[in-house]
Amino acid sequence: MRSIIAIAALCAALSSNPAVAQEPTKSEAVRIEVDQKAKAFIFIIDDEPVAMLDKSGLRVVNSIEYGFTLTDTGPAYIKDKIEQRGKEVAND
Repeated sequence: MRSIIAIAALCAALSSNPAVAQEPTKSEAVRIEVDQKAKAFIFIIDDEPVAMLDKSGLRVVNSIEYGFTLTDTGPAYIKDKIEQRGKEVAND
């Protein structure tokens, strides 16, 4: 019985078509790349970088629009909120 299975597997392996290289896939229109060297997240739309987030802040190429409020709370408040969110995610 084992020899029949082995022969069938060998026949299947020999009769298969050779692997053909696949066409490279196009990059996604919207993506976030991690740049370990720059220690930053790069936001890319249509193959153009539009924003960067790193340790010192967020930079955008074009405008920022908002419809409610923009509040300067200071870095300590934001660090606390990030730590709290990290703890919430860890508990999930």
